[in-house]
Amino acid sequence: MERTRRSLQIGFLVCLTAIIPIFSLEGSSPAQTIQPFAASCRTDDEIPSKDRQELSQVAIEFVQKSLGPNPEAAYSAFTADAKGSLDSEKFVATFKQGIQRMGPFKDLHVVRTYLANVRGGSEEQWAICGNLSSPNGWVTVKVKLGPPQAHLIVEAQSLNNTWGFVLWLLPEQGIWHVQYVQVVPTAIVGKTAEDFQIMAESEIQKNHNFNAFILYGAALRLAGRGPFFQLGILQEIQKGADNMKPPRDLPLRPPYDWHFGQSSFKILSIGPIGVGQKIYLQVDQEIVPWADDKDADKRNHDLILAIAKAYPEYKDAFAGIVVRAHERGGSRGFGTVFENDADTK
Repeated sequence: MERTRRSLQIGFLVCLTAIIPIFSLEGSSPAQTIQPFAASCRTDDEIPSKDRQELSQVAIEFVQKSLGPNPEAAYSAFTADAKGSLDSEKFVATFKQGIQRMGPFKDLHVVRTYLANVRGGSEEQWAICGNLSSPNGWVTVKVKLGPPQAHLIVEAQSLNNTWGFVLWLLPEQGIWHVQYVQVVPTAIVGKTAEDFQIMAESEIQKNHNFNAFILYGAALRLAGRGPFFQLGILQEIQKGADNMKPPRDLPLRPPYDWHFGQSSFKILSIGPIGVGQKIYLQVDQEIVPWADDKDADKRNHDLILAIAKAYPEYKDAFAGIVVRAHERGGSRGFGTVFENDADTK
């Protein structure tokens, strides 16, 4: 029984809510502004090898420097426009205090490259890249009037997750510079947004709306690529999520008080997490200050038992439950893991 309730190092558990925009420029919804006849786009092997290699080198060097001991070395690669929206101190702090803590990152490589050419139209618009015959075969990217510009996705692997560094590159004086970067999770223990979508659809067929609700939320977050890049499959995932029946007694957006009979828990976040190459259900709760870790562990276990009783079907989708307690008005945290093969009585 001891192995089912063990302390976790909170800093190494990565929530799906950790989608980190470095900075924002004004943009609008791709669904409302796509102008396919004003811009053309080439993808991956359609791009001349020399141009593709140059773009890859710029992107990889930028990400490597951003993840290195001196992220300020990457700041010089931004466009003048980008520097006007983000100062170097904020950029360095974002990487050092946020993104780097999600690592270490390994196997850094470019997975997709898009090169767009704007022929006319509005100052900023959307270009369609890829094959429209299937939802996962195309993307839309933001483009500006002017010379050709590029969007790249650089991926890296952490302990249990795959991370995407989404870059928008513009040329300045003949040299590629970074207009925008966003860091997002793209897979959990190897499962992508499409995998979670398929899992959610399977759970709907079994009338497991609680599982489907959690899995669709994960699919939507894993499909996100920031305000200037949209996967074609995102619309399909959103449509499926909109058409499903929400689970009973579960508010749509945390934080909220989650009621189970006479018990109530302050929920801060809920979603899947990868641990040891398995997918668990993670729930973060806020509790009053505790006297010792046994007290915090008991409160976490109370929530685990409540979920297992209200939604026993969770076992069909998750290997167990991870609950993280956060001290109300303080900074302490305590984690508890429950494996499905343990006794929940």
